[in-house]
Amino acid sequence: MKIFSYFFDYKRRFKRFENILFWNHSRKIKGPFLVKLIGLSTVAILTFNLFNHEVYAKNKAEADEKLTSVIMITRHGARTPLKIVSRLDEVEYPSDLLLPFVKAKYRLKHLDGSDFDHDVLSYYDELNLRNVLKGGIGRGQLTKVGERQMFDLGRRVKHRYIDELKFLSPNYNTDEFYTRSTHYRRTINSAKSVLAGIYLVSPNIDNNDPFIINVQLLNEEVLFPNAINCSYFAEMFKFVETLSLYSKNVEYITNLNRLNEIIRGSSEIENAKNITFTAFMDDMRARKVHGLHVPSDLEEFMSVGDKYAAMELTAETEHNIKISCGRLLNLFKENLVESYEKDSSNKKIKSPKFRYYSAHDSTLNALLVAFGLFDEYKSWPPLGADITIELWKKLDNNQDLPRNYFVRIYYCGKRVFLPESLNKECDLESFFKILEKNSVDKHGYDLLCHKKFN
Repeated sequence: MKIFSYFFDYKRRFKRFENILFWNHSRKIKGPFLVKLIGLSTVAILTFNLFNHEVYAKNKAEADEKLTSVIMITRHGARTPLKIVSRLDEVEYPSDLLLPFVKAKYRLKHLDGSDFDHDVLSYYDELNLRNVLKGGIGRGQLTKVGERQMFDLGRRVKHRYIDELKFLSPNYNTDEFYTRSTHYRRTINSAKSVLAGIYLVSPNIDNNDPFIINVQLLNEEVLFPNAINCSYFAEMFKFVETLSLYSKNVEYITNLNRLNEIIRGSSEIENAKNITFTAFMDDMRARKVHGLHVPSDLEEFMSVGDKYAAMELTAETEHNIKISCGRLLNLFKENLVESYEKDSSNKKIKSPKFRYYSAHDSTLNALLVAFGLFDEYKSWPPLGADITIELWKKLDNNQDLPRNYFVRIYYCGKRVFLPESLNKECDLESFFKILEKNSVDKHGYDLLCHKKFN
């Protein structure tokens, strides 16, 4: 249809070809050449005009919208395993896996802005470092492969928000870019690597002004389902470990039986003895991403293992989504309200344009469940995965009301649509309702955590 919309304009332009014909006749150029010349010229003009029409439409759409803020939350990059399947021969994790790929400097801060002691390890890091793997390195440690993954993610962020949208300045500024990590070495170093990918020309630079990474002590952390500060969740986690005893999913049980038959020599599902897909995939994924041996008779489970591990992980979060990520959803709401108020009023509100949270697979899995997106993916969030929430404003309406703002959500760089707003923008008011459905403040969280699990 676009071609015909240009028809009358081309009639005018065709007069020019008549001049060409006359000029060519005087030069005695043969007819077939003229046909080719005219045909190619016409195609060139059509293509040029249609291309310009598309670019204009795209630029016009972007001109009618303004990006006001971004929230991004990630799973850390590749790490050594937290769990190993005891019935299998251990593989050796060489110590050089812990050599840094990214050499950038960073500084840790408490959420109140005071300095955080780098040498203080969290309880879980201390525990993992004591559980030494074959090769001499601890469990759950970010490797150079993981740092490379997160540096590459930073490059993707740079391309979209600095190079394409011109949303962020190319120079690191803590007033513009806020970073927070859980108190784990693997998430802290993942955050460092993402920042380096955004702001440094090379991962080898080590003379940068230190990146600031804000950290909360684990007993107060809300960036992942936290069993340390919630006795109810700790009990719920024990229930999930016995999911195989209660699950009615025939396909899951069949594959779990076969997996245990191969590894344990018994397909009988017993509490505390069976090998879960979560434990199996944690071991196998760590082997595969680092180029280590995966037994050939277990390869078949790699393709379905992510789905079943996600089922086990989701049973943990679905049972009580408010405990799993309610306070994080509340934090997102506070972030968006702050960004909206800063953009829609003349108040001088100190609010960063980009908020980055470095977290875990359980974090992203819980958010996928809360947003109603788990059924679409049914897969364990991959290493280095991200969920990104962009807040946009429509500029074709002078009213600075929440309904004139909308969110776009991306999972691992791919645009996704919430079930409540399929294939269309989700306005800010509607997104607040989605968040409020499962969000809780600290008081509400404490009440939920002290109830009895049954």
